[in-house]
Amino acid sequence: MMRAEIRLGDCPDLEILKKSLAPETVSDISRTEVEVVIAEADGELVITIRSEDLSSLRAALNSYLRWLKLAMETNELAGQD
Repeated sequence: MMRAEIRLGDCPDLEILKKSLAPETVSDISRTEVEVVIAEADGELVITIRSEDLSSLRAALNSYLRWLKLAMETNELAGQD
């Protein structure tokens, strides 16, 4: 099984980002397993993607990067006064 990891540590809103991505982790993505956690050791948001093949790993990785970017931009806009 192949694996990719996205780690984000320099962000004050990691818990919000984790909650934003949580609904996507329960989606049934073919041949792919995803876990989103905040690592206790270093406080980083860690998105771990495991897949049976490279094409599904790449597709899931691209999706989670886009969703992460969208969540960060939305959170930034919501915080503006």
